[in-house]
Amino acid sequence: MNSNLKKALAVLFSVIIAMTSATAVAYAEDETTTEPSTTVSKEEAEKMLNDQKADLAQKLKDSEEKLSKFSAEQKVTAEYINALDEKIGYLNEDLTLLDTQVKDATEKVDALTAEINDLTTQIETVQSAFDDASKKLDKLYDSFETTYNAYCLRMRAMYVSGSGSVIVALLTSKDISQLFSRYEMIKAVSKTDTALLNEVNKKIDEISAQNEEILNQKNTLETDKSTLDEKQKELLAQQKSIEANQSEIASKKITLATDRAESDSLLAQYTAQTKMYTEYKYEDEELIKRVDKEIDDLLSGLKTPEEVTTADSSGINKGDAHYNSGDSDLYVMNNGVLNLSYPTSSHRTSETFGSYRGHTGIDFPVAQGSNVCAAQKGIVIKSEDIRNSKGNYASYGRYIMIYHGTDAKGRKIVTLYAHNSTRLVSVGQTVKKGQVIAYAGSTGNSTGPHCHFEIRMDGTPVNPAYYLS
Repeated sequence: MNSNLKKALAVLFSVIIAMTSATAVAYAEDETTTEPSTTVSKEEAEKMLNDQKADLAQKLKDSEEKLSKFSAEQKVTAEYINALDEKIGYLNEDLTLLDTQVKDATEKVDALTAEINDLTTQIETVQSAFDDASKKLDKLYDSFETTYNAYCLRMRAMYVSGSGSVIVALLTSKDISQLFSRYEMIKAVSKTDTALLNEVNKKIDEISAQNEEILNQKNTLETDKSTLDEKQKELLAQQKSIEANQSEIASKKITLATDRAESDSLLAQYTAQTKMYTEYKYEDEELIKRVDKEIDDLLSGLKTPEEVTTADSSGINKGDAHYNSGDSDLYVMNNGVLNLSYPTSSHRTSETFGSYRGHTGIDFPVAQGSNVCAAQKGIVIKSEDIRNSKGNYASYGRYIMIYHGTDAKGRKIVTLYAHNSTRLVSVGQTVKKGQVIAYAGSTGNSTGPHCHFEIRMDGTPVNPAYYLS
């Protein structure tokens, strides 16, 4: 294609490019105006998270300062142990928050990876379409050049011959036959010229449309590549965030394990001095979950009193939520409160319900081998030992569970007696209120001989202090 033609086409298509660019700018401005709302939302979310982390960091700092004020001699005290447990609680909260952050970041990484894969595929598709459109445009230019050159030659010939040549040709005809013959020839030439002009215009329209398609593909390609670059940067940031959080989690888990070990060690020393025996506060969480699940599964499968059958007919009456008349009914129906007796002769407690995370009962420190009695009539539904993978007693140790039927509200009532040295009853056995069912000990998660006593309503632990008399 000659340089003059290229210049002419450049002028023609520059107008199209300007219009397309203006549209793209307007679109980009629209996109920019909607972006701040998304950015603000992310910033607010991050601020809330940072505020939570800052709050926990301050609490941990305060706990460290409080602990640092205790001397070595003051460490074996309830005050120091409670302060240490407070710090452990904050560490647990912090780890939970970090785990949530890692989970959220991992979900973002997965989503970003999927988006990046989709964008990469889209870019490849658009790039292929762009290449095809460019090749098609080159062919259109070549085709246009041939048509345009033919049209220019025709226009040049018409200019040279002048506008009067047509009239002269007609007037100089020798006869009417020649006149009509020349007229038809001139009309045919005119028709050809018109067709040639239409072809030129058509080629220009095709080239314009193809140029517009190429520009659109180019804009799409640039936008996709820019988006891909941003997504890849965001992905890298999230991956670094995960690595940083995981590193922090690993470090704080070490601190947590150290603090828990110190707390349990000090608690053992403290209870040995005071004889206020209880449980170690921190043990194998997986074992705890397994035991809790076993108990939940057992309690969820309990039948109603009407369906319970035992070898002893002195148990629960069919069709009646109460026990047989005897020393006392299971419930005091005038106020609907359980009428349970203490499981040990001593009413002194070393740990109360909810005194620390996971403590779902009351601890009664007693001498080794002391009697542990049923708090009410019932049927033994659990009498077994819990051991860890090493074969040692763990969790509740040697424990017993008794089912007492349902209360006035239809809730299934179960009592639990843990850390016994000896179990005297077996599953399916009916027991009376006050009957000795075990001897106290220190099996499982225990700092010394005591009875850990629980009441569960429909499987949920409740405070025994409200029901003991």
